[in-house]
Amino acid sequence: MRLTGFATGLDINQMVQDLMKAERMPMERMEQDKIRAEVRMDQYREINEKLRDFRDNTFDSVLRRSQMLANEGTSSHENLVTAQASSSASQASLRITEVTSLASAASNASAGAVSEEPVDVQASFGSQAFAGEESGAWTRGLVNRQTITVQQAHTTMSLDEELGNPDSVVVRVNGQAYKVVEEFDEGLRATQVMINPDTNELTFGESLARNDRVEVTAMTADENGPDLYSVNELTVYDEDGQAVRDAFVVTSEDSMEDVISQFNRSVTGVNAFFDEQSRRVSVMREDTGVFAAEGQPEMQFSGTFFNDVLRLDDAGETAARNAAFTVNGLETHRRSNTFTISNIQLTLQDTFSDRDVTVGVSRNTDSIMETITSFIDEYNEIVELVNGRVREESFRDYPPLTEEQRRELSEREAELWDERAESGLLRNDGLLRNGMNTFRQQFYTPVMGDVDTSITQLTQIGISTTSNFRDGGILEVDEEKLRAAIETDAEGVFQLFAGDGTPQEQGIARRVRASADTLIESIAQRAGGSRGRTVNHQFTIGREINNIEDRMTNFERRLEQIENRYWAQFNAMEQAVQRANSQSESFFAQMYGNF
Repeated sequence: MRLTGFATGLDINQMVQDLMKAERMPMERMEQDKIRAEVRMDQYREINEKLRDFRDNTFDSVLRRSQMLANEGTSSHENLVTAQASSSASQASLRITEVTSLASAASNASAGAVSEEPVDVQASFGSQAFAGEESGAWTRGLVNRQTITVQQAHTTMSLDEELGNPDSVVVRVNGQAYKVVEEFDEGLRATQVMINPDTNELTFGESLARNDRVEVTAMTADENGPDLYSVNELTVYDEDGQAVRDAFVVTSEDSMEDVISQFNRSVTGVNAFFDEQSRRVSVMREDTGVFAAEGQPEMQFSGTFFNDVLRLDDAGETAARNAAFTVNGLETHRRSNTFTISNIQLTLQDTFSDRDVTVGVSRNTDSIMETITSFIDEYNEIVELVNGRVREESFRDYPPLTEEQRRELSEREAELWDERAESGLLRNDGLLRNGMNTFRQQFYTPVMGDVDTSITQLTQIGISTTSNFRDGGILEVDEEKLRAAIETDAEGVFQLFAGDGTPQEQGIARRVRASADTLIESIAQRAGGSRGRTVNHQFTIGREINNIEDRMTNFERRLEQIENRYWAQFNAMEQAVQRANSQSESFFAQMYGNF
């Protein structure tokens, strides 16, 4: 029980608070030490984040041959032929004297309107009238679907549900439709499956792999069945001339929008749309060029729904064409208008026969210079950041603000105080200074590789430190000298940065990247923040913070004991004064009670 001055009239609560302020001063210093350690940790991690980005970007820039030996294609007539060259393209030229045709994709469209009335693309087929309904496109029956995930490799599979007529069964493996057959003479092909309707067993042309997804959709005739259905197939051919099939299951509950969506999701690679004005369907292959054998259509439609309702007929196909052209006197063709010859990617833009188009390869000096200057700029950012930290002025009279102190200041005052309190925490840091010294050494140690080149140092390609020593190793680029070096010996410039081998043979970027790895790990050991060092006890500053927190916890318990002692003393004083007052009143009553 705590008395608050009933006997003495003193504000004991305030007196205890004032006494505890003095007692809490060591706690305040510990809080400031903890804040200071956390800020140092954040500053180290900021530097480490920059180093990690620099290390990763180095691998994707100056260490990549495709970046440092980039080529560009040139064309004498960009409106007819455009060119792009890979880094492996030779400094050669091609002469295209004629383009007789451009590659185009096969397309097909309904032979006529699918309905005499306007079609609601979102309404079901069963609720509308279509031109081919009298052909028997719809048959009343049931639709059963089964999906099985293969547990182990095998070629046969038994189903629980009855399959019925094989002509009304669709089998897909991982989305690819298989050709359903009832018997075979010389063996099943890879994309064929034989169905035994008596045993409900499927036999595949090639073994199914573990985790393959087999989907079986079976149509069973039933006069009392609720659904009208139709099974239809679309067949196209791949670049090897092999058939690629997809089976479409269409019920009376589906809409035109559903069917168009099935087309566009199909593994056959087609695009389709329904034109509401003409009430016709259009289907076109995504790939240009001729894939089918001579005399065969590129897209083969089968099934009464496709043929009679949508009125898609093989005879209505607009044939695909290959690109036909003459290059360096050789007549040839390609399925696409974009193709590669001698590591040069050509794109035919138009046909012509009355001029020559010369395509060449040249070094893309601008791209290479951008790669190198970006590498130098990123390195300079790290130098500026680290130099700024190790040279920052330290303000010892501005310790970090505790929460209680921050409440006593305005927002602007607290911001200005924080700027000084956080300044100089890494001043003259040995780890960072040694790391940057190593970087500078790696940049200026000659590269003695086995490549036939005279370029062994950065200064030879126009890269050197600034004349102001206070910049602390900032690099500057003489763009004219760098451009000349790239145009004269691009391979030598690449090897200067990316050469491999012994430490003396390694390129500058490869050395610096290794040094960055070492510095990143050293900073992580001190400040954490990387994989494997995310908990305080795993790095130095974290252990320091844990130690401070333990000391604060112990000191908090001690403060609680001190406060309890003060209250006990003041309570004892109050009780003593109260007893004195009671005795005084009793004595007074005895002395003067009879008057």
